[in-house]
Amino acid sequence: MAHTNAQRQSAFRQRHLKGIDEDIEMLERINALVHFAAKRNLERLACHHGMTQRAVLEWVLDEAVGRVLNTLDGPAQDAFLDLEPVLRSNEEGEAKH
Repeated sequence: MAHTNAQRQSAFRQRHLKGIDEDIEMLERINALVHFAAKRNLERLACHHGMTQRAVLEWVLDEAVGRVLNTLDGPAQDAFLDLEPVLRSNEEGEAKH
């Protein structure tokens, strides 16, 4: 019996959930509404570089993380990578971990 579109989509999602199979690239779903201009910029970058929108988004995020890490010392890098919140004071440029 043929599967419905919903059944095929459900099976795809199940196959690509985190932690199911180490041999498959694990994916996480991001559902977000973004400004129209941001979406168009993502499309433009993807078209310009001959990449998928997903690949562009991953690339841009990797670049941004690399730039942040280059500005942090060891303990601050650890806090960043461990997703510890940064407590910002009222003094400009001052942050506490």
